[in-house]
Amino acid sequence: MRADRPIWNTAGLQVVVRTEDDQAIELTRRIGAGGQGEVWEAGGGRLAVKLLHSRDQRAAERLAAQLRTLRLLDLGDLPIARPLALLSPPHLGYTMVMLADMVALRQLFAPTGRTALVPWYTETGGLRRRLRLLGRTASALAGLHGRGLCYGDPSPVNVMVSEPLDHEQVYLIDVDNVAVMSEVRGNAYATRGYSAPEVLAGRLGVSSLSDAYAFAVMAFELLTVVHPFIGDKVYDGEPDLEDKAFAGELPWIEHSTQPSNRSRFGLARDVVLTPGLRTLAARAFEAGVAEPTARPTVAEWRTKLYEAADLTLACPECHGTYFGSRATCPWCGVAPPPALFAQLLTQVGLEAGKPMFAETRRALLVQRQVVTPVSARTAVAAVDELEQSVVDLWYDHNDRLTVTNRWDRPVWLVGVGGGPRMAIAVGHDATIPMFNRRSGWELHFGPAHEPHRVLRFSRLVRKDNR
Repeated sequence: MRADRPIWNTAGLQVVVRTEDDQAIELTRRIGAGGQGEVWEAGGGRLAVKLLHSRDQRAAERLAAQLRTLRLLDLGDLPIARPLALLSPPHLGYTMVMLADMVALRQLFAPTGRTALVPWYTETGGLRRRLRLLGRTASALAGLHGRGLCYGDPSPVNVMVSEPLDHEQVYLIDVDNVAVMSEVRGNAYATRGYSAPEVLAGRLGVSSLSDAYAFAVMAFELLTVVHPFIGDKVYDGEPDLEDKAFAGELPWIEHSTQPSNRSRFGLARDVVLTPGLRTLAARAFEAGVAEPTARPTVAEWRTKLYEAADLTLACPECHGTYFGSRATCPWCGVAPPPALFAQLLTQVGLEAGKPMFAETRRALLVQRQVVTPVSARTAVAAVDELEQSVVDLWYDHNDRLTVTNRWDRPVWLVGVGGGPRMAIAVGHDATIPMFNRRSGWELHFGPAHEPHRVLRFSRLVRKDNR
């Protein structure tokens, strides 16, 4: 079983491979390649084929056994490619579903040629879309970790995302590195620039902590358009400095005490990262370089990424998205559009008939004339179906807020202080009157006698993002 046998001829003719059940698969177009293998479009665009490289017969047999095991795993509804069928010798690999209209996340990492950075960033979805795509990716990885597995090689070429800008789906491919988290596999492949230092050096195998490191690198680079370890010292230095940077032997570009590798490239960090995201990055790239357990988990990243996305506004002039705490749009300088600030609270009970609240640091912005979905993640802290919209909010030109209930249970609009109280049945909507400085409203996601979450609305007050 040789994985390095050529699959095309000198005439450039299309090549047919066969599965273990003797099904012929015609490879029509190579859509990706890396150190571990190649991905080809096949089956008239309905399938993809991953062709793997192996060092020798023994390694090939080990990979084939691993793929058979992977096919048996229960991955639920995680957006992760499953091997449909294994290839028969002399080829090593598998077929998987080919999703339409998806591209590698790598396409959102840097503009090509002389394309201006800021217009390109906006035209490819802007800040809000990047935050949400990363949140979905972190959610998929967290789902794997919750099953006692790790992905093994998170990288921008292994994460596929929706090509249309109005869709925000993600799909993880190249699952041949998925492993049991306690398993030490020194032969595991990891993409250069994203591999955790302990994996790169061969000290430890892949794990949920190495996944978290690779994800942190991806997240920082996608948002800021600069690799966290490729500072000016590396960019202007000898080629071997890049190897040292990827191995964690140089400080990252925003190191709190070591400024020797700052970067003049990329977007201003405070424009595209909330303080919460900057804190996670510092944990990952300072103490987390040498000590894997010091790194934030992908679940922590998921929470902060979604929270950051909830705090964005869309500029009516340039259409770029940015954090609503800024005095002007950072992309074009135009004043922010009108918006409501909705603080997330938890009603923990009643005392003398009056509600008692526990405050949180979470919030979302409701922009005028833009539908703002409230997800199950916000309403009930649901882990599954995080972005399922349970309520839609519409803030109109007359300062009225319309709440549409898309959930499977009632919600309630309550005036601050306990009244008036309006129930919104499933499939119905209600409009609350004009906002002013002396009144406000709350949206309750549960009945008064049960603990539940609450959104308290007020006019937007500029404050630091969290």
